[in-house]
Amino acid sequence: MAKCPKCGRKLHLYDWRPECPDCHVNMVYYKANEKLLADSEKAEIEHAKSQPGIDRAKAAFFGSPKAIIRIVLSLIPIGALFLPLWKAVGENGEAMSVNVLGVYDMISKITFGVVFGNLAKGDPISIAIVGLLLSAVLILVGVICLFMSLGKHGVLRNRIINFLKLAGAVTGAVSGLAYYNQAHIGIGMILYIFLILALIVYNEYLTKTGLPIKHTQCLIGGLPSEEYFALVEQGVSELEIKKKMVVALTRMQDEVRAKEKQAEEEAMKKAMERK
Repeated sequence: MAKCPKCGRKLHLYDWRPECPDCHVNMVYYKANEKLLADSEKAEIEHAKSQPGIDRAKAAFFGSPKAIIRIVLSLIPIGALFLPLWKAVGENGEAMSVNVLGVYDMISKITFGVVFGNLAKGDPISIAIVGLLLSAVLILVGVICLFMSLGKHGVLRNRIINFLKLAGAVTGAVSGLAYYNQAHIGIGMILYIFLILALIVYNEYLTKTGLPIKHTQCLIGGLPSEEYFALVEQGVSELEIKKKMVVALTRMQDEVRAKEKQAEEEAMKKAMERK
């Protein structure tokens, strides 16, 4: 059964008015300001907790020239796949070169079920297709994961993805040699593997030097978030924290008024100069 939030009187179905029959307080708006302030403070706390993750994601993906270089190095290997991956001798004895479009044409004539079925049998071309496909897919996965590269497991995640890319590329290159007649590695495959290696080296360089992170200052009740969390961790009472918030908010309000007054004075000064 509902109760009055102020005096605790039990309310019945016939107590339909917003005012309590005993203390006559408006139960709808009772301590409404306190509730709004509590909700506001809760929202600011949640924002302060999530903002560092957003700052890290921005810094990891496009927050600096070093981060942008990593994006370019992560995507540019795709272009190498369109160059000759293998050069071989065709069935009629003519020279031929195979790139990713040739691999796609080969896949389009069969199904992935056949490819993966032959993979279990050790078919070289199936191993080459799956290796290259895995490597190419991981390029896109790696770019998406760059957002999380400054997180707790970011370094390890990047290493695993990049070494799997390299393993898929090398496996595809070697298996293609075993399939095609008198084949040798094309410039596309050499460049593709080299660019993946360059990305691995660059990621290790970033691991040692780090990426600059621009931290966004968050306020909780007028207090810097780091100060608020430190006070909570130290066990400072809620009342003492509220007092500090009042002081901080008053100071901010005074600063805003001072800026407004200064802007008005400058506007009046300019108006007088025009006259």
